[in-house]
Amino acid sequence: MPSQEQPKLPIIDFSPNKLKPGTSHWVSICNNVRQALEDYGCFVASYDDKVISSELHNSVFDLLVDLFDLPLETKTQNTSGKPYHGYFGQNPYMPLNESMGIEDAQILSGTQNFTNLMWPRGNKCFCDTIYSYSRIVSQLERSVKSMVFESYGVNKYFDSYINSTTYLLRLIKYSVPNENESNIGAMSHTDKSFLTILHQNDVSGLEIKTKDDRWIHFEPSPSSFIFMAGEAFTAWSNGRIYSPHHRVVMRGDRQIFACIVLIQLRDNSNTKRASRR
Repeated sequence: MPSQEQPKLPIIDFSPNKLKPGTSHWVSICNNVRQALEDYGCFVASYDDKVISSELHNSVFDLLVDLFDLPLETKTQNTSGKPYHGYFGQNPYMPLNESMGIEDAQILSGTQNFTNLMWPRGNKCFCDTIYSYSRIVSQLERSVKSMVFESYGVNKYFDSYINSTTYLLRLIKYSVPNENESNIGAMSHTDKSFLTILHQNDVSGLEIKTKDDRWIHFEPSPSSFIFMAGEAFTAWSNGRIYSPHHRVVMRGDRQIFACIVLIQLRDNSNTKRASRR
């Protein structure tokens, strides 16, 4: 009996010359984005070097190494009253996982506040790089979301959606497990957010579960981002968009560093849902 073909994540080309609203390319990408989110709950967005340069990519992940090398007493100053918005680490259930959060990293003051907390004497390179990176990712997120709104015929509500969301950048490190330690970096879960955008170094480990309970392995590259629907997106779409379970499994002898942007609806948000058609 032939073996079942290994599922693969949809890959969508987001070259700048194809992102002109109203063109046939734009309409095609809108449909592909919507279909991918409904079928898989996520997709890989492929960008060229004009959007995220290899220099910026490398700089971001070099700086993450420096950040997580800071003393624990410094990192734990990243606090928040919201779950998983501040420092997370030293957890016996997820010993390989360490992360920090920057609220409103796409706004200069948000990144400055975090930088000054970690480096009281300042770290201009970190601040400027993370701010520039966050600005680019927020623009990518806005383009993808506008495509979804247009595809569902609710683009007139897009501006109110933008004004009803918050932006959280989580910086994550997954360590290599010791010999007798579990290799699970993050247990299987769905995100509570509206949308999650993930970008990481070149070490694979992320796995995403399909609707028919198969795990897809993500192979990262500097020009690739994963856009993944959270539970709030499923609710907004009246159940049409799928929010997938995903996990991180460490294999090999290299650490994973990742940047994850979580787009969330404000608690008092009254964002219009997509209607059933």
